[in-house]
Amino acid sequence: MSGLLITWEGLDRVGKTTQLRLVADWLRGEVREVVTVREPGGTPFGEKLREVLLREADAVSSLAEFLAFAAARAELMETVVLPALARHAVVLMDRFIDSSVAYQAFGRGVELDVVQTVNRAATRGRMPDLTIWLKGEPFGDSEGVDRVEGRTPAYFRRVEAGYRWLSEQEPERWVVLDARQDPAVIFEAERARIRQILIQKGGDPR
Repeated sequence: MSGLLITWEGLDRVGKTTQLRLVADWLRGEVREVVTVREPGGTPFGEKLREVLLREADAVSSLAEFLAFAAARAELMETVVLPALARHAVVLMDRFIDSSVAYQAFGRGVELDVVQTVNRAATRGRMPDLTIWLKGEPFGDSEGVDRVEGRTPAYFRRVEAGYRWLSEQEPERWVVLDARQDPAVIFEAERARIRQILIQKGGDPR
């Protein structure tokens, strides 16, 4: 079986990390190697950028913010994700390129063509095999959250519109799940879809 790349998208606090963990625990009994990473982060360089981007004052321009995310992404792909896929691992990612389209293009107004062009360069054109959008509320209580989460309701409505647009462009790649459901129900839906993909790609690589 060739490597498999699965990504989770959605607003923060909708349960992406929980679902990624559940899927990882299940897959470790099904395939030879599972690699889990998050964006931004996953490398020493990426984690430093994550701290700056998520905790500093909101003084970064929209384009600079996107390029910083893209730099972390390029490092993660080069050093972790692409080598893992070359080993035929299943890579599970908490956020990926679609976050940049939703948050930086739709949310903050960076030109969509710029985001897509830089994303292709940062990832060497590697797209996810499956993207799971945990669709939650477009905004919530911002008290006590980081700089990105603390933006306005209108901003989060734009982000949600970005995710909706993306899912409509490639419906075969996207699975849209209501994040308000019980986590076990969400997991079963994810497992059924991932099992289909594993079968299509040749099954258990062990």
